[in-house]
Amino acid sequence: MNNKKKPNFYLLKNPIQRYAWGSKHWIQDLLDLSEQDRQGPMAELWMGAHSRSPSIAFTDETEQPLDKLIQEHPVHFLGDTIAHDFSSLPYLFKILAAASPLSIQAHPDKQQAEQGFAREAKAGIPLSAENRNYKDSNHKPEIICAISPFTAMCGFRTQAEIAELLSLLDVTELEQSLVAIQQIDRKEAYRDFLLSLFLLPQQTRERITKHIQAKLPKLEQKHPRYAKEWELINLFCTLYPGDSAIISPLYLNVLSLNPGEAIFLPAGVLHAYIHGFGVELMANSDNVLRGGLTPKHIDIKELLNIIRFESFKPAVLSAQKTQQGYHIYPSQVREFSLFHVAVTMDKAQQLMPGTPIILIVLDGCVSIGTEQEKKTLQKGMSVFLPAEREQLILEGSAHIFGATTGEGTR
Repeated sequence: MNNKKKPNFYLLKNPIQRYAWGSKHWIQDLLDLSEQDRQGPMAELWMGAHSRSPSIAFTDETEQPLDKLIQEHPVHFLGDTIAHDFSSLPYLFKILAAASPLSIQAHPDKQQAEQGFAREAKAGIPLSAENRNYKDSNHKPEIICAISPFTAMCGFRTQAEIAELLSLLDVTELEQSLVAIQQIDRKEAYRDFLLSLFLLPQQTRERITKHIQAKLPKLEQKHPRYAKEWELINLFCTLYPGDSAIISPLYLNVLSLNPGEAIFLPAGVLHAYIHGFGVELMANSDNVLRGGLTPKHIDIKELLNIIRFESFKPAVLSAQKTQQGYHIYPSQVREFSLFHVAVTMDKAQQLMPGTPIILIVLDGCVSIGTEQEKKTLQKGMSVFLPAEREQLILEGSAHIFGATTGEGTR
């Protein structure tokens, strides 16, 4: 490393992913985009160093992709331990804006990702190919925190719940699925149940969709306890007629998060984010295996290889306040930790060195820096803080979300 003093922070230009399920206002409003730049749906704002779509880190003098910048001096940017164990920024930070449902999906664990990536590379499947399951060799545990009211489906319900809900439909074509989920062997029950849905012929799926749509008014009236489930099934029948996953609210847990609430999802858990604006933080990966509610490629065999076949309902997490004034969400992995902080005019916030941090201002305005060097951050702006830096101070009035490694903000 040369003797020139390294910056304490880098402003970020972040790539926007324009998927069809994205919103036409949430990310646009956050970034205060012009009418010309607001056109079309915006689904995700990526902040990080993923090789497919890295942030651009810049100062008044230079700008460079964040992954390339970190590669030059990994110990400086990541800290000695993280640089040794991960070699690059181990997390990917996102703003997620779901105006319509994402596909039902699951993510591989580390071993599955390494094996799958190597297998597909050896087979010569291009990274950009639609039938490519593994875009990298990393796992993808993740946490999602609601900014707006947020609806999600996560993890299998218990066998008894699924059987009870499925029987309410009284659809002849689903009798085999009902029998499958009632097996004593729990793992095989979930697997056989899901496989029975995947193997339904397309004509049968379309017939099921029509049957269920015709039954929904009576189900809503007779079983109001499951109003949210009927509402989602009606939505899925409209968006994806003939998709066997239209009944997914009956076998996955339906969760409604209030702003500030979060859930953590480990590898292998079937889930789908349905609607809402949120902050998402994950290991630095883009590996997704889909299981329904999508026109995209579904690899049934590979999906069944990575799914956790057991009931799982994620706990709803609230942030825990630390002595430093941060509100941190419990982290189950070393790669990342999510936190938020409210900076007020009468109370500045210190940012201690030691771990790599990305901050994004959700609302308000603050200055960041030292007594000698400060920069103003407006709503929608984000910064990367190297692990090796001076102690920084946030002053002003703002609501800020931050990402760091699992070792916390120290």
